[in-house]
Amino acid sequence: MTNSKAGKESKNILRTVYYWTLKQAEASYADWFIGLYSFLEAIIIPLPTDPLLLARATAKPKLALWVSFYVTLTSLLGALAGYFIGMCFWETLSPFVYSYIFSEETFNIVVERVHESTFLFILLGAFSPLPFKAFSLTAGSMGLGMVPFTLATIVGRGVRYFTLGGLIYIYGDSIKDFIDRKLEILFLLASLIVFLVLALKIWLL
Repeated sequence: MTNSKAGKESKNILRTVYYWTLKQAEASYADWFIGLYSFLEAIIIPLPTDPLLLARATAKPKLALWVSFYVTLTSLLGALAGYFIGMCFWETLSPFVYSYIFSEETFNIVVERVHESTFLFILLGAFSPLPFKAFSLTAGSMGLGMVPFTLATIVGRGVRYFTLGGLIYIYGDSIKDFIDRKLEILFLLASLIVFLVLALKIWLL
């Protein structure tokens, strides 16, 4: 298989997934699905909600700000659920968490950093592409103050999701056309940003 053929196939796969997501975002159950996904993403699901939010908002640009609010709210509820799960059931759940969600080493790192600056570290977790479940479960297991945890979650998730939704609301169909034309480049840039954030996070630790 030549490099050009391999590149074409991966391009087709990317666009197939993209258009399938757009189709799901236009379905009658889309809001329920995205809300449930963002709720569970703060507890157990490893992949971020952003692609679903983008697809839903792009499909209905006039509803972009509503979708951003809705996803911020359900993500907050999921984070609070993760907080209470960590607070009440950590001893029972920790073996499962360490095996399937995040490692004990990650937990210990989060504990150390949270002690240094609770609000700023939770804010980083809420805003960045890092798995937020590591922050919500850890915060609950440590019995951190719910007020700073809640405020940091609202600010981090709100800024993240309303930035995406706001751009789509303002630019509407033009940004959809731009995404259609530059999908592969945007995917590479998003992957690079995630890589740089993770590299920076590892370096800071």
